[in-house]
Amino acid sequence: MSLTITRIDPTGRDRDELLSFLTTEEFPFHVRRRPTTAQVTADIDAGAWGGDDVEAFWLDDDEWGRVGLMRLHDLGDPTAMIDLRLSERWRGRGLGSLVLPLAVDHVFQTRPGVCRVEGHTREDNMAMRRTFEKCGWVREGWFRDGWPVDGGEPMASLAYSVIRRDWASATTTPVPRTSEVTLTGELRCRDEDQAARVREHLPEHVALSRAEPGCLFFRVEPASEPGVWHVNERFVDEAAFETHQRRVAASKWGAATADIERLYTTRGRARDADALIADAWAAEERLLDPGVRANAKQLGTLLADDFTEIGQSGRLWSRQDMIAALVAEPPSPHTYAIKDRESLLVGEETILLTYLLWFDGRWSRRSSVWRCDPRPRCVFHQGTRLPE
Repeated sequence: MSLTITRIDPTGRDRDELLSFLTTEEFPFHVRRRPTTAQVTADIDAGAWGGDDVEAFWLDDDEWGRVGLMRLHDLGDPTAMIDLRLSERWRGRGLGSLVLPLAVDHVFQTRPGVCRVEGHTREDNMAMRRTFEKCGWVREGWFRDGWPVDGGEPMASLAYSVIRRDWASATTTPVPRTSEVTLTGELRCRDEDQAARVREHLPEHVALSRAEPGCLFFRVEPASEPGVWHVNERFVDEAAFETHQRRVAASKWGAATADIERLYTTRGRARDADALIADAWAAEERLLDPGVRANAKQLGTLLADDFTEIGQSGRLWSRQDMIAALVAEPPSPHTYAIKDRESLLVGEETILLTYLLWFDGRWSRRSSVWRCDPRPRCVFHQGTRLPE
């Protein structure tokens, strides 16, 4: 594939084609899914598709022909914006990852006053989110209820950007993390003995935690489900959080509840590659635990919303299909074994794991992609049976 861009003349020779493209295609992740002729005409006449600070381009592939368009606007400001629209028949073919570099190159080469290019997408537009990340754009914002949805509840709007100095140096500068550390999740007891221990030691645990100088907020309260407690903690910085963790580990509470399952998400900690990889391996092995495989809720915490798997038969599994199949699967009498472990950091918070697995009486070669944001969630898995 090779793309070229051609400037659109929205009020002249390209007016009719632009009007036809925008009114005959459907754009499910735009605020206007299917713009009307009147809306597009008004936008064109108002300069939304061409002007001093707006440039629009046809996208032409050397093999497939015209595949869509992009619009660059706010070009007179330090932050320029991009709007990408592909024809429905050409979506899902990787074209977005070709368009974004072309757009960034064009803006920074022709607009010296622009220091950053920004793009927004809806939280459930996983294809566009992956495209931004693949092209090295940094997610800078998550705006709750920031994207109107026609006929439905608003969804979050996600902001990604590329800055000029990163473009010039071919590097990526991550967004600085907040100094605060938060921990949220659940404490889950398997029986009344564990629940009784929680009730006995919890008051002192909460009181001592709230008394720590670095603790901003600390709450542990029972959920509606018996034997489950909701946990919500916030500390001023990572040092305060680590001090809390060390104190708890040596406390009466730590000793009494060490065997109780904790499903926590921690945000704000600076984690190096080794820590991310360790978290991913721990999560991978949880997916092999018979108790986890039989529990749809626990599987849901480990499999990302956009999870897919290519099974040993070649079948493509969705998250929903995989959860249903695992829950319905009879317990295996076999134990599992892992060897030839390999791991690779393939993104800022993304880990690739490969290994050989002995499971159900046979060996297979496995690969998994885990996204730690911050809790590990599997986005892809593939298994290939080895010859006997």
